[in-house]
Amino acid sequence: MLRLIPMGAALVVYMGGSLCMYGQTPDSGADSQLDVAVKEIALLKRTVDDQDRRLASLERTVRSLQTTVLAATRRVALSWRTADGWAAVKLGMSREQVVEILGEPKSAEAVMDRQTLYYRDAEPVGKVVLTDDRVSEVDSPRFQIHAPSQQ
Repeated sequence: MLRLIPMGAALVVYMGGSLCMYGQTPDSGADSQLDVAVKEIALLKRTVDDQDRRLASLERTVRSLQTTVLAATRRVALSWRTADGWAAVKLGMSREQVVEILGEPKSAEAVMDRQTLYYRDAEPVGKVVLTDDRVSEVDSPRFQIHAPSQQ
């Protein structure tokens, strides 16, 4: 029995040494999985940060383009007295956008969530109907187009 104790001790020392020689410890599997998970989380964080930067850049580009388009439309002098002015009014526009294009209406009527803007002098008469502050109907005046007479 005394001979078994030194042999058992030698076996334990051998097993412990062989595991250390290969760089493994009894808990090294869990540690390596944790290291892999930490690396994956760091990669995901970098990816999210990169996506946030790209999204912010795209949003700046869109705002810049919107500003350019709005500036270009403001340069064109439109009025309710021109066919081009009425052609620029689109369904879904806000009241503010309509007034920017056609100018202030001569009169307006409001019934609950529906508002009608009237544009007139003596003639022609046109109207824009807004429902919930969005254009739902456009009734433009009929414009007389004069062609040069041929002789």
